[in-house]
Amino acid sequence: MRDAMTIYFNGEKNAGMFLAAIGIAVVIAAATLFRARPDYRSLAITLGLVALVEVALGAGLYLKTDPQVNQLRARLDANAAAFYAEEAPRMTRVQRNFVVIEWVEVVLLIVAAVVAVARKDSYTVTGVALGLLVNAAVLLAFDLLAERRGAVYLSVIEAARRV
Repeated sequence: MRDAMTIYFNGEKNAGMFLAAIGIAVVIAAATLFRARPDYRSLAITLGLVALVEVALGAGLYLKTDPQVNQLRARLDANAAAFYAEEAPRMTRVQRNFVVIEWVEVVLLIVAAVVAVARKDSYTVTGVALGLLVNAAVLLAFDLLAERRGAVYLSVIEAARRV
């Protein structure tokens, strides 16, 4: 169980750092794009604002992971049965939430793509749509991989509960 927990949460921590790094790179790219041409400004602003959220999400995930793991390990050591009884439903909710979030991201991708094409005569509308499309794609990839890691961790928890 400890190995599965370590693998899952190391993946979460690394993903947080990766998301924050992508966010920082996009903020820098958005600042450069903002200065390049006035008709790119709505794209640059959208990219930059959502990237700042990605930096916050990634940094938050990175910073919360070690304390969370320490707490979970302490609970596992103190009372394994109680740990499994609490962690299985928590991870089931996390996995269910990932599915909902991924579908929202897919809808956002589709809507953003349609708006970008349908309103390509408006630099502002197209820029916002393209900025949302790019960031939704990044977040979808991030969440799909996180869900996959979570599924492995949850399966180990469920198998340990049955023993």
